Amino acid sequence: MSKAPQQLKLPSPIKVLTKMLNKEIVARLKGGVAVKGTLTAYDGCMNLVLDNAAELNNSGEPVTRYGRIVVRGSQVIYVSALEVTP
Repeated sequence: MSKAPQQLKLPSPIKVLTKMLNKEIVARLKGGVAVKGTLTAYDGCMNLVLDNAAELNNSGEPVTRYGRIVVRGSQVIYVSALEVTP
């Protein structure tokens, strides 16, 4: 009798966002837009509140600065934490 293959257990997206609170993140949105900012709040629908937000071009450079924005969760493809190297 063979065992079923083990499934990879992924963490809850909400738990991942909790670890990213008050840290700088990049969110890739539908339509190819990327925004960078400090994650200050989120909700169960993955709506994000970013402070010091900026829209990024394809090379990752800021092209437009916004201040505080709300990103609708349905537009988010992925969220990534920015690693700060000493």
